[in-house]
Amino acid sequence: MRLNAGFVRTLFPALVAAGITVAGCSSGPVTATAADRASAVATPAKTVTTSPAPPTPSPAPLTRKQAALRYLAIVKPYDVGLERLEKAINGGLPVASLRSSAAKVAAANRAQIRHLQNTAWPAAVRAPIKELGAESLKAQPYWLRAARARTPAALIQEVLKASRHDGAKAAAKIRRLLQLEEYDENDYS
Repeated sequence: MRLNAGFVRTLFPALVAAGITVAGCSSGPVTATAADRASAVATPAKTVTTSPAPPTPSPAPLTRKQAALRYLAIVKPYDVGLERLEKAINGGLPVASLRSSAAKVAAANRAQIRHLQNTAWPAAVRAPIKELGAESLKAQPYWLRAARARTPAALIQEVLKASRHDGAKAAAKIRRLLQLEEYDENDYS
């Protein structure tokens, strides 16, 4: 007699369960004493508990002076790249040079966003720092498109779109709160 495979799959678990039940109810030799069974029932299973790792303490916020120096170090590569791109555009350089400059601005912007987010700023500048980071993030797709532009005109259009998210208001507030001089593009030329 040949058994249907589906029938065996359906029947096998029932047979196993029945076999276990029958074996459990058999009157074969008893190996455990009543005391052993009572002990097994009365002794709860040991549970292993682990404590969560203690949270990593946040670094202490920078002092105003430390924050001022850190801020300038973070924004400098972006500001330098931006000024170089502006000069390259105004100088009529070939599109390949312009794309290279735009790619450097995009990379500097990406690094700036990361550093702004990962620094323990003093409470007074956290909101404008967050605002500057958000504007920089909004500008990033335009910088990336500028870096891939096929013509100077297309690149300039993407740069203009990015410039709508320059974060100038937030940057001016940060500079004021950190007691820094106003932005001067000649510092980065």
